[in-house]
Formats: sequence, structure tokens, C-alpha cells
Amino acid sequence: MPDIVLSRRVAAGTDAPLDAWRDNVGAALAVDGPPRRFDPVRTVVVLSWNMWIGRGNLAGIVSRIRDGSWSATGIPRDTPIVALIQEAYRADDSIPAASNGHGGRDFSGRSRREHEIRAVAEQLKFNLRYAPSMRNGPYHSDRGNAILSDLPLVDTLATELPFAMQRRVAVSATVVLDGLPIRVHAAHLDPRGGSALDLLGLRGRLAQVQGLISSMPVDPQMPQLLGADLNLVRHRREPAFRALVDAGFVTGIPEVAITWPHTYHRQPRLMLDWILLANRGERIRRVAVQRLDENLRDAGRYVFGSDHHPLLAMISLDPEPGA
Repeated sequence: MPDIVLSRRVAAGTDAPLDAWRDNVGAALAVDGPPRRFDPVRTVVVLSWNMWIGRGNLAGIVSRIRDGSWSATGIPRDTPIVALIQEAYRADDSIPAASNGHGGRDFSGRSRREHEIRAVAEQLKFNLRYAPSMRNGPYHSDRGNAILSDLPLVDTLATELPFAMQRRVAVSATVVLDGLPIRVHAAHLDPRGGSALDLLGLRGRLAQVQGLISSMPVDPQMPQLLGADLNLVRHRREPAFRALVDAGFVTGIPEVAITWPHTYHRQPRLMLDWILLANRGERIRRVAVQRLDENLRDAGRYVFGSDHHPLLAMISLDPEPGA
């Protein structure tokens, strides 16, 4: 079974009670599905989604991609898929039987509707890399970030971000398209700060973004792809977003105005979720991102079971460098 390396160097030196949060979750999870062959691989579909502690129906969305539901919007049905997931839900025997009190709030244990992330990966026959961030209240489950794909996932790293309000662990891996390694990251930042000096969480999210950026490879030819719930309260004006822009991240190639007003579906409706790319080496020629709506009028209580809209992108490479 492949391993996931856990990096705690970003959080080193903080006085946060991280040991109790770490002790309250299960082990990181890496599972490889059956091998699939795509030849040549120059296009990939990327899905980024906050699954609301597993309530979102990821397998249903992948099935609709395969059925061609979004072909009219430029999403092909027969290309590889990389899913960058936040609030993935996991329940297995690696999680301590009793909670020590350090974890995230969670009411989902009452719903019995969670899609357990390993079961989802096995249903889809996808490779899976999952890193837990926090326990789900007193329940025998945890949640965190995950990467799922029918492409091989290698060199996985789980990065513990600087502590603000809750423990946050980003997960990263490398996929290869047409010989080009692309580093993909799934992350979820704190919605608020951990003290009265940072109630809105601006400082905490900036530190978490800086920690995530510092964990990325320095290779100037390796593109970096981020799917994240950034929890920005000030949209693009927030220092955390500006730090990503300064690191070369853009919202599309060519970059166009975002037309959707929100990605968090409940009230207040907020713009929290992003797919961003740092096109190092300039091998990627097109990135087109769209928001998925279950209802054409954006109605209903939930979106495919979650309180967040999924984001879907098609990423295309030039046939060769400089083409």
C-alpha cells in the first residue's frame, strides 16, 4: 500500500494544542484502485468540492460526467478525472473509539447519509489519498481533505497548516499528463480566527496559505493546481488570496471574470470555493472553470447533497513545450 508523508514542519513552533487534535483522528489513507490506461493524456477534468462532511454525492457527479451531462459546456465524458475534496468523511477502525474532546462541530452523525470516502473510491475504482484534519465531534469518524483520481497518484504529502481555530491538513500528490508532472493540492482553510485579535480569521488564513505555498515543490517547470475551500470573507481583497496571486495562481487560462455570485449555497451565500492554477513552465494552454448547479434556477436546499456547489474545470496541455 502506498504511504502518505505527514509534514508538520509548517506548524512547528506554535503553542497550539495540536497533539490532542492529532490523537483524536485516524491514520492517513492511501488506496490504489485498478490501473486504467488513457493514451495520450493531454486533457484532465478537475472537480473541487466541499462534500459537507460526506453528505455530497461524489459518485453521482462522476457518473454524470461519464454520461456526458456537461458535454455541452465543454466537459468531455471520456477523460481522466481528478477530484480535490474538502470535508471528506471517513469512518474506520483507525479512529480512536472514544473522543478526547478536541474536534470539529458536527451534526452529520444524526443524518446517516454520509458517503464514506474509501467506499466512494472503491465504487468509482479510483485511487485515493486522504488526510484527516479533525474528528467529527464525539462521533467515531473524522473529516479532512482527499484526492481521488483514475490517474496514478504519487509522492503524496499531507501538510499540517499553521493552527488558528481548528487543525487543518492539506493533501498533495502528483499526476502526470503527457509526460508533464502536475502537483495537485486539496485544502480547506479556517472560517474564523482563533482569538479576539483575529475574529474574521484574516491572519490565520494568510498564515495557512503561506504554509501551503511553502510546502509546494520549487521546481519552476511543475504546474501547481489547487482546489480549495478558502473561506475568504473578503473575496479577492483578502491577504490570503493576494498571497496566492503573488505566487502565480490564476483562476483560468485565459483568465476570465467569474460569473457565479457564490459557491456556498446556504445563507448567507458566499464565494468560498476556488480552483486555481500556477502555470509553471507554461505548458498548460487552457483552464476553464465552471460552477455546477443541480437546479437550473439555483433552488433547493442543497446541491447534490452538499451545502457547497462543486466546481468543475477542464485543463488542456499544449502537445509539446512551446507549441
